[in-house]
Amino acid sequence: MIGTAILLAAGQSKRMQLLTHKGLLYWEGKTLFEHQLQMLLHSVLSDIIVILGHEAELLVNMANKYPVKTIYNENFKKGKCSSIICGLQAADKDSEMILVTSVDQPVDSSIINQLVLSMKDTDQLIAIPINKGKRGHPILFSRKIFSDLLLINEKTQGLRNIIRKYKNQIIEVPIDSTLIELNINTPEDYQNAVKRNATEEKLNNH
Repeated sequence: MIGTAILLAAGQSKRMQLLTHKGLLYWEGKTLFEHQLQMLLHSVLSDIIVILGHEAELLVNMANKYPVKTIYNENFKKGKCSSIICGLQAADKDSEMILVTSVDQPVDSSIINQLVLSMKDTDQLIAIPINKGKRGHPILFSRKIFSDLLLINEKTQGLRNIIRKYKNQIIEVPIDSTLIELNINTPEDYQNAVKRNATEEKLNNH
């Protein structure tokens, strides 16, 4: 099955107050950027696209080590929607599904695979992970709504608008992991995410 994953790594990360790119933060012994790439490549999705923008030069050499398409979004300052559209335009024409994830939202290949399986089994248009009643990320979209995805913009809240439009054609996929909730926007978020991930790993190993 051909599916596309779009990894967004073009943002400016202003809230992190970092001296370097958010993708260079450490996660499970490697950079967050490489962690994300490896997890996507270990998933059932075969077409991996990386969108770079802000400080792209810090990540491009790492991206080049992997069998992924790397695209520079010249309009990255206009917001996330411009990066998603860049990824959609580069997606394999035969992709049945499109996953959108961000460099600051740690993923796991098993979660991605569960989303793909659920979408195939139910034929719904959007698959969203859910943990203890709370929706998270990444989100998987069917090729059938590709034309809608290409029209997203910041004014209409991007992907949220798509989720509202197709609210009756969403499959919520139960995931027993708090990873789906992690969003690393501030230094505090990063510290909390590392702690939470370590705690979850200990529990899973017992």
